[in-house]
Amino acid sequence: MGSARRRRRPESVSPVQASNENVEDILMSLDRARVYRALAGVFRTPDAESIQQARERDLPELCQAMERLTENSDSDEESDLVARARVLADLWSDTETVGLRKGHHDAFDESSGNRAAPTEMDQLDGPPQLELTRTFEMADVAGFYKAFGVKVDPSGVRVDHIAAELEFMNLLAVKEWIALQQEGEGEHAHVCRDASRSFLRDHLGRWVRPFADKLGDEASDPFYVEAGAFLSLWVAYDAARLGSD
Repeated sequence: MGSARRRRRPESVSPVQASNENVEDILMSLDRARVYRALAGVFRTPDAESIQQARERDLPELCQAMERLTENSDSDEESDLVARARVLADLWSDTETVGLRKGHHDAFDESSGNRAAPTEMDQLDGPPQLELTRTFEMADVAGFYKAFGVKVDPSGVRVDHIAAELEFMNLLAVKEWIALQQEGEGEHAHVCRDASRSFLRDHLGRWVRPFADKLGDEASDPFYVEAGAFLSLWVAYDAARLGSD
C-alpha cells in the first residue's frame, strides 16, 4: 500500500460538501456512480449522441474516477483497473462511429454468429433454467428496480440486460451520494449501500465473469473484449470493497 494522500476532489463536490466528516464516502459513491454510468453507456446500443457523450464525458470521467478510487494503493489489481480504463477510453476515441456500431452488433445482436448474450438469465451456469426459476429471477431484478422508483417498460430493454443492471448500480451510487451529503451516515445512505451489496451478490456479480469470458472468446471488436474484461474486474473489485462477496 502506498502512503496516505488526501483524495483529490471532483469539481462537482463543493467545498461546503467536502467539509462533511463523511467526505471519503461521499467522494467514493460519486466516483462509483461515474464508473457504472460509463459502463452502462458503452454496453447500450450506440448512436451518434451516446458515442459522442462517452467519448467526451463518460470515459474520461471513468479514467479519472478509477485514478481517485485507487490512488492510495499500489496493488497490481488496482493498477490494472486504471490501465484498462485508459485502454477503453483510447479504443473508443480511436474507433469511428460505424466501427463501434458494427462491433456492438457483432457482439450482442441475436443475428450474430459470435454473440455474447448481454442478459443475466442467458449467462448463468448450472442446471437448465426452468421457466418458473427464470420468472422468479426476473421478478427479483424488477423488484429491486421498483423499490428505488425505477419504472420498468415491458416493451423496452429486458430488466436483466447488462446496461439496465449497470444503470441501476449507477442509480444506487447516486442516491447514496445524495443521502450522505444530506444526512451523513444515516438510514437512507445505508439502505442504498445495502441494496448495492445485495444486487451485486444476487444478480450482477453472478454473471459478469461468464459474460466477459464469452466476449473474450467470441467478440471480434477489441473494444468490447476490453470492456468485458474491465467490467468483470471492476464488479469483483467493487463487491469486495462493499463487502458483498
